[in-house]
Amino acid sequence: MFARFRKQSAATVAPPEAAAPSVENVPDPHLYATYQTGVPVLQPWFGDADIRTVVDDLVAKGLKTLVSDDRLQTLKWAFAQTARLDGEVWELGVYQGGSALLLRRLADRIAPATILRFFDSFEGLPSPTPDDLHLGGDFADTSLEAVRALVGVTPNIKYHQGWIPDTLTGLEDRWIRFAHVDLDLYRSILDACAFIYPRLRAGGVIVVDDYGLPSCPGARKAVDEFFSGKHDVPLIVPSGQAIVVKGQDAR
Repeated sequence: MFARFRKQSAATVAPPEAAAPSVENVPDPHLYATYQTGVPVLQPWFGDADIRTVVDDLVAKGLKTLVSDDRLQTLKWAFAQTARLDGEVWELGVYQGGSALLLRRLADRIAPATILRFFDSFEGLPSPTPDDLHLGGDFADTSLEAVRALVGVTPNIKYHQGWIPDTLTGLEDRWIRFAHVDLDLYRSILDACAFIYPRLRAGGVIVVDDYGLPSCPGARKAVDEFFSGKHDVPLIVPSGQAIVVKGQDAR
């Protein structure tokens, strides 16, 4: 049985000197190590007002986001990078609504006409496959009502409660410019990519949150499997995210 790991809250990311979790039971354990350049590098999320305000507001309300500050910076980049494209912004895997709140505030300031769609069971994770470490029901400490109260209820915000891919039914004619996929599990991520990618605008972005995290080996398998043989190659960054920018000739 694989050891289980937990994603950390953005407000409680361990300092570099903290002991790393064991990865001995994770596939390819030799590929996991603390990332250090040995020299100081710019980490703009420490001074980013949008990120700091969201995290501070969550802490004040007794809430948390499992998307760390550096990963929130990636979401902010992807939103701004695609702001001039025609299409919706989707987040699949909302939890308590921290990153959704960031996206809503970015939309208010940068692209207020953007349709934001937030997908979650609001009951925790579904049943895993043998490729996953999380258990069904993990991250169940949330609710649709609580997220709606945090993120807001406006005509451009659409909430979709239920399981992937069931909640995608009826959205086949939608175009997407940016999708944040934070579903943790192999089957959910594979189904999400299969639905989103054909509907992603050229120049659009998919960010898969959990690709490089030892807690979510199924995420890595799903991304590698789906994008194998495709023109677009995921960029894997030290935050653990996988980023796909759809090219003009993508298939």
